[in-house]
Amino acid sequence: MSTFFTYNALVSQRSSGYKNTQYALAEIVDNSIDADATRVKVIFIEKRDHQNRKFVDEIIIADNGRGMSPDVLQSCLQFGATGNVDIDDMVAKKKKGKFGYGLPNSSLSQCPNVHVYSWQNSKRPFEAYLNLDELKKNQSIEIPQVKEVDFPSHYGKVGALIDEIKGVIVSWRDCDRLSNTKALTIIEKSEEVIGSLFRYVIREGLEIIFEAYEYNKSHNSYNKISSKTILPNDPLFLMNNTVISRLLQDESNGANGLFAENDPATYYKKYSRGVDKCLPTSEEIIDHTYDFTFHWKGRNYKFGITTSVAKEDIQKPGIREGGKTKVGQFYAKKKCISFVRAGREISSDNYGFYKETEARNRWWSIEVRFDADSDDLLGVHNNKQGIEFIKTTEHDPTEPWEPTYSPLQKAREELWNILTNKIEKARKAAWTEVLKTHKKWEEKAVFGGDDGGSVLPEGTPTTTQTFIDVDGERPGFDVAQKKALLERLKEKYPEISNEDIIRAIEKYDRTKTRGCVLYNKSDSSALWSITNVFGFLIILINTRHAFYENIMLPLKTNKQELALAAIELFISSLAWEEDKHFSSGSEKNTIESFRSYVGLHLDRYIKNINLESVIIEEDAEPDEK
Repeated sequence: MSTFFTYNALVSQRSSGYKNTQYALAEIVDNSIDADATRVKVIFIEKRDHQNRKFVDEIIIADNGRGMSPDVLQSCLQFGATGNVDIDDMVAKKKKGKFGYGLPNSSLSQCPNVHVYSWQNSKRPFEAYLNLDELKKNQSIEIPQVKEVDFPSHYGKVGALIDEIKGVIVSWRDCDRLSNTKALTIIEKSEEVIGSLFRYVIREGLEIIFEAYEYNKSHNSYNKISSKTILPNDPLFLMNNTVISRLLQDESNGANGLFAENDPATYYKKYSRGVDKCLPTSEEIIDHTYDFTFHWKGRNYKFGITTSVAKEDIQKPGIREGGKTKVGQFYAKKKCISFVRAGREISSDNYGFYKETEARNRWWSIEVRFDADSDDLLGVHNNKQGIEFIKTTEHDPTEPWEPTYSPLQKAREELWNILTNKIEKARKAAWTEVLKTHKKWEEKAVFGGDDGGSVLPEGTPTTTQTFIDVDGERPGFDVAQKKALLERLKEKYPEISNEDIIRAIEKYDRTKTRGCVLYNKSDSSALWSITNVFGFLIILINTRHAFYENIMLPLKTNKQELALAAIELFISSLAWEEDKHFSSGSEKNTIESFRSYVGLHLDRYIKNINLESVIIEEDAEPDEK
């Protein structure tokens, strides 16, 4: 009689390193795909413990695939048993399973009791099972003989019988090692993970549904509490109708009328087509999207690379910091580089190519595609959760590469060097595109002139964002406050249209900043002045002052935002404290005179020295800063 393993080995397999329940479930979905299923349901059965707390007692994974014969079913829970032994057939049919570990390994990682039902051209299934408690009790590790049985009565009640003629159901019972206790939490987390792992097969028509039922003991009934059809989750953001569609719809509500230009909702509306429908939000970098072949020992190993970068109005949706929106935060969740094997994501990470602390890296993505025959070359893990590949730039000069006879170790080194070169070139190209968008925005929104223009001559976004981060948010403006602010700004900028000023006021209201820095020509000797409108502080920097002309203006011209922001923030700190402590009476007059005297003294200093602008190179490669 064949055996599973030794009993202790089986118990040890419970700690096989699955990242969470979602990755364990993915192993079962792999088998369904290989069995040509078009529909997979993952059904959670919740019960209540003696303290009336909910917990997941059973997970049912059902499909409408072709099922297994009794002979195949007999060995399906044996470690290492697999029908996928012809590598060429695996490549041709894009099969996911290979190692023969997925079903027993993933199941034991989540529960001690797994049952598998399979039926072909029959309404009654055959059953195989692995129950650790039973094995311990019987002091046996032999695989029980499969038997024809009836389905558990509740399977019909929860919709587990997708196809009456054929299919497979895997039941995880007495679940004791799930990553979360409640079904709704697991389902919520599953959408992004499962949607990413199986994005291509879902796009091609596979339906994956997660449902949860609560068992009512007194009525012996099962009440559905959740149902979610998994959407693709594409880290390249090149697919239609993906998980991000829900965020796009949420974020696209509210844009209207005169103030839409600076509202992210205006830009997200372009991509939203409904709750579950959207257009791609990134675009391919064509020069770094291609296929290539690696030759070793008479075999051609096929690879593909796709590189994408977020579209300009996703990176900058009317505001500088698009990463602060829900859509931008969703972009940041992904790893920028992913490896996809036979249409199924195997691994995603940075692999040593970039620093995750550079927030703008969220805007680009690279995907490497390969087939199952390249598993050994990339070091694919048998739980399909990772690969051994890392960034590799050094060759061993003592052992030259020879594609006809070099061993696996040398072939890996050669391939990893090739992949490293291609990924690095793609990354640099993508990063260049991100910088172009960033600099284009800076030129448009940060360093505009102060000679009228079509918008208010504002301080840098860094200054504005620092106001929000440090000084906190203010309540929204009411109609009277907006009107007063419009009148005050119109006095300062008569050449700017009411519409443009109103647009700026709406932006201040939306961002809830407590104040702003503006540039304005003044005959005053002071470098700056302040005005407070219903608690909103306007800090006006005098563009006719020598300090502005000789120090701040060159920084603008040379696009040195951080240096300019530092000066703006220094002036702002003085202005905020002045407004707080010297805002009325004789003290106010004294401090205004003091500002004028300081301005005159500073003017004399500046005019007495020769100043040369120092250009500081911004936006270097993030790993070179």
